[in-house]
Amino acid sequence: MQARRMCTITATMTVMLAMAPFTGVQAQSLRADDRAYFASAAAEQAARDELGKRVEALQQASALAPAQRFQQAEALQAQCLRHHSYLHLQAARNARDLRPAQALDQVMGLCSRIARTGRAALRETPADAAWAAPYAFLRARALKEAAAPANTALDEAVEALADPALDSFARLRGQILRSAEYPQIERDGRHWDTGHDKQALAQQQDRALREAGWKGYWQGLHSRREPMASVLLGLVQVNDAAARLQGDGSAPARGYQRMGLDASAVDATLQAIERHAGDRRDYQDMLLHHAARSGIDAPQLWDTTLPDAGYMPPVLTLAQLRDNAADAMQHLGPAYVSELRALLDPVNQRMDLATGQGNRSQDAFAVNAPGAPAMLYVGVRRGDLESDVEIAHEAGHAMHGEWMQRGHASPLQRNGSQWLTEAFAIYNELRFRDQLYQQAQDPRAKAYYLKSLLDDMVLQLFTSSEEAQLEQSIYRGVAAGTLGTADDLDALTGHVLARFGQQPERYPQLRNSWIGKRLMYDDPNYLVNYLYAGLLAVQLYVQDQRDPEGFRERYLAVLGEGFDRAPTEQVAQLLGHAPDWPALVDADLQVFNQTAARLQALHAQVEAGHGVRTQ
Repeated sequence: MQARRMCTITATMTVMLAMAPFTGVQAQSLRADDRAYFASAAAEQAARDELGKRVEALQQASALAPAQRFQQAEALQAQCLRHHSYLHLQAARNARDLRPAQALDQVMGLCSRIARTGRAALRETPADAAWAAPYAFLRARALKEAAAPANTALDEAVEALADPALDSFARLRGQILRSAEYPQIERDGRHWDTGHDKQALAQQQDRALREAGWKGYWQGLHSRREPMASVLLGLVQVNDAAARLQGDGSAPARGYQRMGLDASAVDATLQAIERHAGDRRDYQDMLLHHAARSGIDAPQLWDTTLPDAGYMPPVLTLAQLRDNAADAMQHLGPAYVSELRALLDPVNQRMDLATGQGNRSQDAFAVNAPGAPAMLYVGVRRGDLESDVEIAHEAGHAMHGEWMQRGHASPLQRNGSQWLTEAFAIYNELRFRDQLYQQAQDPRAKAYYLKSLLDDMVLQLFTSSEEAQLEQSIYRGVAAGTLGTADDLDALTGHVLARFGQQPERYPQLRNSWIGKRLMYDDPNYLVNYLYAGLLAVQLYVQDQRDPEGFRERYLAVLGEGFDRAPTEQVAQLLGHAPDWPALVDADLQVFNQTAARLQALHAQVEAGHGVRTQ
């Protein structure tokens, strides 16, 4: 599972609060009780060894009827997914111990072998076999694979060369950025690192300190601009060449195909977003005007990240987090709410989180498998809004797994379209922000939470489009021989950002944004998934208000069935019509603009009755 993207401190992103150390009753570390998965690490290893033997035996059991082989594959995959979740959790708890990560790699290989065995059984099954009817989509995929057989030797050779190279590029990225030279600031007896402390600096009342923090962060990235360009351009060359050698066309085209889309559909969606770039600029101007009317002279980007004067967002206890997350999803019915509340209740030991990093992986993900209770892992809970939104997001993933279990989804159909998976979780986070807005009484609090909802929509719609367009353009430029230097990447990035409503001519530092796009290095061509996930999630947020009962029925049905149909068919059921992505863009931006108008009205209330911000 991909870690959720966090908002950054650029123009329209919500920043993470770091007003004070995360201490007191709210600061609570939890350890999930993983014994529901395996009694101990030794028990898991013994069961894994046995699983490997059973997988080997199944692959050799050619005399078994296809139905029997498929049923055994389902049973083995359920066990394999349990190992995967358990080891993922152990590896994250102690990132310094490589043994769980190595075991996880082994399990991923076993799960892949089991899945191939299941698809092979379906290929051998007659089209009219009654037992195979629930697996028609999986069977169609298996037949498609067989109709265009891969050159196995070539594929293995390409992967043997490309995969280690791509892994090395990703590791090198991290090593280079860890050596970035971020300016250090001494102010009022405190030391600030503009890289490590960028979020805290963005929240300082001292305007000069905020500005120094913003500029220092970009200066630090710029200090590693040349080696990062070498890494990114080299990675793109290797990844694109591998895709072409394996007959998939370009690497972006391969990514789109795996999403159930093609380049023309993606281009049409990006063009639709670009037509609304003015909406994003209007929103940014509204924030700057509010800052000016609140007493800030000639406000800049770094002046739009503060709550209104006199308001400090509260730090939620885990009980408050649980209650707000559950209340946010009331429209999905008592069964969903009850399960979500149980997941987030510390008493049930289904959350694994800490208030300090230690050896823990800085990651967040759901833990679930057939026959086991869903749990979630959060590397560090910081006690701010964005950290709690992260928990709500991962809880959405966990609830998806729980509902697939309730719906008896096949273990071989629990993993599918990543953008649809992400849409379910983003929907939960949008609802969580809305809940905090709805229950707030003070206009400053309502404005703070409503702005966070709008910033999330900006992330899902505009930032996702920037990232998808930028990554696609980098691959095209490298293939055409028009990209070869850091200057080229800066120029391209500036052009893309301007197309989607940012102002790189006013803030040239933004042209270095390509340096910080982690997933372009760690998981190439994944970012475009967030565009479609965000488009759908905003519509889910709208649909549940327009037709609560009908939406609840449709949503829970799709949530529980797994990935037994094409993702566009599932989206059609959720929306009540086939997805027209450009039309969905227009509908989402209408919601965005209506929400922005509500925020503007709140700003007027704040400006009329709550004085000025502290400089």
